[in-house]
Amino acid sequence: MLLARLRWSAFGLRGRIVGAVIVTTAISLGVAALVLLPQLESSLKNAAQKTLTKEVADAKVDLTSLAHIPYWLIPEACVAPPHSTLAQQANEASTELNRAIIDLGRRLGTSNVTLIGHVDGQGNGRVIVPGGCQSPQLTPGNEIGELSDIQQAYQHGQPHLTFGNVANQPVVRAAIPLNAYRHGSDAVLAVRKSIDEIQPSVQAVRRAFEIAALVAILLTMLLAIPLAGTLVSRLQRLRQAALQLAIGGSVAAFPADRARDEVGDLARSFAIMQRRLLQQEEARRAFVATASHELRTPLASLEGMLELLAEDFQAGDLDIDDASALLHRARAQSRRLSRLAADLLDLSRIDAEISLRSEPIELGELGRAVLAEFELASAGRGVRVKLTEDRAPAWALADPGSVARILRILLDNALRVAPRDTEIRVEVRSRPEPTLIVSDQGPGVAQEERALIFERFKRGSETGGEAGFGLGLAIGRELAQRMGGSLVLADTDGPGATFMLRLQPTEAPSTDPIASAAGV
Repeated sequence: MLLARLRWSAFGLRGRIVGAVIVTTAISLGVAALVLLPQLESSLKNAAQKTLTKEVADAKVDLTSLAHIPYWLIPEACVAPPHSTLAQQANEASTELNRAIIDLGRRLGTSNVTLIGHVDGQGNGRVIVPGGCQSPQLTPGNEIGELSDIQQAYQHGQPHLTFGNVANQPVVRAAIPLNAYRHGSDAVLAVRKSIDEIQPSVQAVRRAFEIAALVAILLTMLLAIPLAGTLVSRLQRLRQAALQLAIGGSVAAFPADRARDEVGDLARSFAIMQRRLLQQEEARRAFVATASHELRTPLASLEGMLELLAEDFQAGDLDIDDASALLHRARAQSRRLSRLAADLLDLSRIDAEISLRSEPIELGELGRAVLAEFELASAGRGVRVKLTEDRAPAWALADPGSVARILRILLDNALRVAPRDTEIRVEVRSRPEPTLIVSDQGPGVAQEERALIFERFKRGSETGGEAGFGLGLAIGRELAQRMGGSLVLADTDGPGATFMLRLQPTEAPSTDPIASAAGV
């Protein structure tokens, strides 16, 4: 009777899975305890270390003040005449040092803060005691424990954080060389912060895991087995359909599952996948057919020109001018094939959804670099290329290689159609969003072709008399969309065409040298 009630027939699969997961999570906790508990202590220690690292970075002002205290005068208070200037300076240094150490201890949450002075190249030094007449030699002891972190920090010139023991108690240790806050300082500040509360916390979690795992084993036996039987039977039907799809191709049919739960959604998703596979197969065949057609023309032309050259060589009657012309045309066709191969490679990467980088880039700097690549080409065509920028830098979050690729496509297209003695304008805007604008004074794009030119293997009627494949703008738009931006043909009243690449804005990257030196 109890098992019959536990079938929960009134609930959908989602409700039954949720109920079973809530109960069986306990046994998962038991397994997780064996794997995760050994890491818990390490994680807590790392958290304590990160906290101390941040506290050290935030104590920049206090550390700077401490670094400027003339600690070497402190022992003079015991040997100088009582009312002399030297004794007064020594007492003032001792008072300042004591106050600075107390303030740092409060900020860092520990009373174990020690200044080590007169440190040599091997990291050996003396403990500076406020009001002390002698600076004892630095040796491992109850207050400081091991000294390796002090030596490492001084030799490398940056804060060094480690773990250790002081008086048989676990601590997180920070050794901070003060030459980062005062040039020429030979002192190191040793901070020891107790982390003895970590072990009791780990033990408490371990006990909770043990109790939870025991309860979970009993309840899982009552609840999980019937649910698993129902779920597995439905999944097996989907498995058989998937195997048929693998053997028989996309024509295999998936079983209809009208249940409004996860397995039903999975069955419907498989059916959608099947339809999309059919669409992708049709698109692949169309792509291969179109690419083959586009490759056939330059290959046939190249083969014909090479045959003519071969005949001239064999006949022994070689016309140098005619051979040079054929060679020039053959090289042009070779470059055309190279561009097509590069475009097809870009399309394959886009279709494969290879992830793009996402990092801050400054569009003005990138624009200047790309424009430098077109100096010879623009000069040879008698076309000027001019870059204008806003006063504020235009920072965008994008893939730098993809942005440069889009700009090259736009400039290459503009150079093809721009009349001689005209100007191509490249404008960089920072507001309202980072934007690259490329404008030419060519024939422009007809109204009925404005959407067509962004499709694969589709070209406008005005191409400047140069051959192309109709892939550049399609690649540019898809790359822009992959980066969360857009590539559009703007509406303009004047002659020519204006393309606008809009990208996602971001803040200029900044670095904090003090935080970097502290390792945060």
